[in-house]
Amino acid sequence: MATSPVDDIKAAFEGFSGIITEVTGMVNQGPSEYPGVYSVITEIHQAILPVAYSLLTLYFLLDFMNKSMNFAFFRWETVVSCMLKLVFAKLIMEHTLDFLNIIFYLSSYISSLVGTTGSDASLYKIDFSAMEAEYESMGWFDKKLYAVKQMPFEWILQGIKIVIMLIVFGRLFQLLIYTAAAPIPIAAFIHDELKEKAKRFVFDYAAVCLQGIIIIIGCIVYVAIIANVSFGFFTGNGANMELWKGMLTALALLLVVIKSGSWSRKIMGD
Repeated sequence: MATSPVDDIKAAFEGFSGIITEVTGMVNQGPSEYPGVYSVITEIHQAILPVAYSLLTLYFLLDFMNKSMNFAFFRWETVVSCMLKLVFAKLIMEHTLDFLNIIFYLSSYISSLVGTTGSDASLYKIDFSAMEAEYESMGWFDKKLYAVKQMPFEWILQGIKIVIMLIVFGRLFQLLIYTAAAPIPIAAFIHDELKEKAKRFVFDYAAVCLQGIIIIIGCIVYVAIIANVSFGFFTGNGANMELWKGMLTALALLLVVIKSGSWSRKIMGD
């Protein structure tokens, strides 16, 4: 039995509530979820580590010379603080992967809570009765015209799904690159004047993790809004307003997903 254009619209929207579960699963897949790729990233991380230790030593010596020239080491508290900072920086350097994993798994736990709540299909009861009634009352030619009119909306909705997946995959690539190169910015923790760069790297990594949560929330808000749109074909003035509302809402979601990276950085204080 051939499907009607209304069935295609219903499938497009009902599939979008399912994408929340899919996006949640992808967001929660950290670098370690891809053993083959993660082993390569770990090898790159280990290869960079000696360079990072050299930078750590250089930054420590520069900081030591700067404090010596300013006679800061006349106080024993400063000497002890400097030594403890060196031990602390070395400890962080050795456990950078564990440190980043803690940040990721914390964000993963939050996104799991949000995604589990948002993927409940019972929250999204879209009413297509008005659209179905209008379609059944049309003649053969009007039905064909109706199918042509709704095609752009279906294409846009499918395009948005593809963009969401690309951005989620791009986020995973960003996490992998940050993990591989992490020792270099982490080495700056030892230098008082450069430690803000190391902190900025940690905040940026946390912002990438937060981006996944923003994408999931955006999908949930989209479906919640669309569930309250009463889909009908013609309104009193003869315009297909409800379908256009749905299209504009989908485009708004596209904007949210595209801007999710910059929004996450702003939330983290960038």
